Amino acid sequence: MSTITVPDELRRRLKRLASLLDVPQYKVVEMLLDLFESDLLAAGAREVEPEIARELEEARRLVESQDREWAERSRAVEEAVARGLRPGLFRGRWGVELP
Repeated sequence: MSTITVPDELRRRLKRLASLLDVPQYKVVEMLLDLFESDLLAAGAREVEPEIARELEEARRLVESQDREWAERSRAVEEAVARGLRPGLFRGRWGVELP
């Protein structure tokens, strides 16, 4: 193990996030690096063909119209992922409630 030097403000942010997530500080750094790497990889990902995207969207609308509860949960999960929530961030923390 080794140490790195970071500005005080960054250190405070790191401590706050670690406290909020109830994980060690090194885990916060690991999670943020994972997110950064996944964003870099996503930037290089190829786009889905428009026809496939239309079909998927149509299937989504059909399922959402038939099952409102599933639609609400699906939106909650998508919003969480958009904010950076990844399943790996919460290993071992079961029982997270969805609205």
